Amino acid sequence: MKRLIPLLILTCSAFATHEPPYTVPGKIYGSTPQIITPSAGPRVDHGIDAFITGDFIYWTMRMDGLAYAITGSSDGTVNASKGATQYPDWKWKPGFKVGLGLNLPHDGWDVYAEYTWLHSRAWDSTSTNDNNKGVIPTWNIAHLDQLSLGIDTINSTRSSWRAHFNTIDLSLGRNYFISKFLTLRPFIGFKGSWINQIYRVRYTISETQLDSTFRMKNDQRFWGIGLRAGLNTSWHLTQSWSIYGNMALSTLWSQFKVQRRDTRFDTANNGSNTPPLNTLINVTKSEDDFHTIKGIIELGLGIRGEWWFLEDRYHFLVQGGWEEQFWINHNNLMKLTFAQSNHDDLVLQGLTIKARFDF
Repeated sequence: MKRLIPLLILTCSAFATHEPPYTVPGKIYGSTPQIITPSAGPRVDHGIDAFITGDFIYWTMRMDGLAYAITGSSDGTVNASKGATQYPDWKWKPGFKVGLGLNLPHDGWDVYAEYTWLHSRAWDSTSTNDNNKGVIPTWNIAHLDQLSLGIDTINSTRSSWRAHFNTIDLSLGRNYFISKFLTLRPFIGFKGSWINQIYRVRYTISETQLDSTFRMKNDQRFWGIGLRAGLNTSWHLTQSWSIYGNMALSTLWSQFKVQRRDTRFDTANNGSNTPPLNTLINVTKSEDDFHTIKGIIELGLGIRGEWWFLEDRYHFLVQGGWEEQFWINHNNLMKLTFAQSNHDDLVLQGLTIKARFDF
C-alpha cells in the first residue's frame, strides 16, 4: 500500500494539470488553440459590416371564435337541411417586412431590427327563408335574446372583420458553425406590437308587423412589449444553397382596450315606404381595458441561396419559405354572457420571400 500511494498521487496530479485544447474568453489553453464555434457571418471584406433586408409576405390572418351564425335547423315539424357554422371568409393579403442589421466586432455578434406590416379583411353573409334551414345567431346582441324568435325568423346575417398588424423585433445574436454544414444563430431581444381589429355582425329579423336590424360593432385595440428569444438554423447543402429553419418565443406585457356597441333599428313591415318607427341607439355601449401577459410562437422553414461578389466586398441572399405565427388567447372581444367569454387565438401563416444585402 505504501508503494501504491505515491503512484496514486502522481496519477491524480497528472489529470488535475491536464489542459484542454480549446479556447475560452480571456485565456488560451494548450499549445494549439482552436475555436469552439467559428463565426458563420456572413461578413464582407472592407465593408462597414452593415446589412439591409426586405421581405414580401403573402399571408392569411385569422381570429378564432368569430363564428356569426349556424344554419341547418328546422322548426321541428320537418327534417332540417344540412347546414354549417358560418365564419368570415378569410382572405390572403400581401404585406412586407423591412430590416436593418449590423455585425459587431465582438466575437461575431450582430444586432438586427425588423418591422412587419400587414392589413387584412374578411367578410361573409348568409340568408334563408326556408323553415327547414333556419339561422341560429351565435352572438348575443342586446335585446335579440328578448324576442320570441322562431327558427325561421332571422332572414339574413352578415359579418365583417378588419385587422391592422404591426410588429417590431430587435435581436442580439451570433451565427456560428457547430459542424461543417450546420450553423446556429441563437438570439435574445425584444418585441413590440400594436394590432387593431374591428368585428361587425348584423342580424335582420322579420316579424308580423315589424322588421328589425340588430348590429354589433366590437373593436379591439392591442399593444404589447416584451422579451423575445429564439434560434435560427441553416443546413448547408452546398456553399451557396441551404435549408433554413427558424423559431422564436415571445412574452409581451400587453394592454387590451375593447369597445362594444349594439344598436337596434325598427321599420314597419307593411310593404310600403313607411318611415322608421323608432331607432334605438346604444342599446349596449361598454368597454373593457386591462393589462396582461400574452405569449407568441413563431416558426419558419424554407430554402436559401447566397453569393459573394466583387472580391467578397458584397454579399447577397435570397430565400423563400413558409412562416406561421400563433398569438395565444388574443381574442378578447367583449361578450355579454360568461358562457361566451372563452378566449381564442390569432393565427398568421403564409409565403415569405426575403432578400438581404451586406455591404
